[in-house]
Amino acid sequence: MSQKVIGVLGGMGPAATSELFHRIVTNTAAEMDQEHVNMVIVNDPQIPDRTAYILGEGISPVPKLVDNLYKLYNAGANVAIMPCMTAHSLINELEKNSPIPIINAVELVEKHLQINYPYVEKIGLLATNGSVASGVFQKYISTELVVPNIDQQQDLMQIIYGKDGIKAGNTGQEITSEIKNITNQLKDQNIQGVIAGCTELGLVMNEDNTHMPVIDPIMLLAKEAVRIGNNYSVTIK
Repeated sequence: MSQKVIGVLGGMGPAATSELFHRIVTNTAAEMDQEHVNMVIVNDPQIPDRTAYILGEGISPVPKLVDNLYKLYNAGANVAIMPCMTAHSLINELEKNSPIPIINAVELVEKHLQINYPYVEKIGLLATNGSVASGVFQKYISTELVVPNIDQQQDLMQIIYGKDGIKAGNTGQEITSEIKNITNQLKDQNIQGVIAGCTELGLVMNEDNTHMPVIDPIMLLAKEAVRIGNNYSVTIK
């Protein structure tokens, strides 16, 4: 069976886009170049901020995203994936205007939870203000979600967007310690795992530093890209 071409709607942000590409490559069981996933990547960091738009503080990113979906289509992509969880708040509008199907990463999270964590009754959600305000995770995920309180959420946004945050290129021990402080406080509400609901968080969060299951949409998207692109399942590394 011929490969499907995976289009990556990237640039939101560039590090997350690069990480998704890396994980697709490293999770492909290939012995030669020709066995890897065929991909087209649009890495456009000029897309307007998704959270600002959702909160009524910025312009819509949808026209730019649709334009980039057409770039992927014209370059030969059969399906698109978005390494930005906040942008999934806009997925219904994007799907109406896209020339190719878009894989919904939040639906992948729901499927992963139901298959691998059916016993989990409460799970923490670390996500941007935009994602929390839009309710995109609550729309697709049936497990009860626990989000940080106002102060914790403000700290989380600084971890992601601050001058010393992940989007500024900082992924060291100080960042992971700050995230751990938030997840430890959520444990008081009896969460049994946590969703890295902003894609940048997947760059630094893992089970070793949170001491609980971490559901990472970047990895789920990578696995789905390999499944669709090469028509087989992979073992997550």
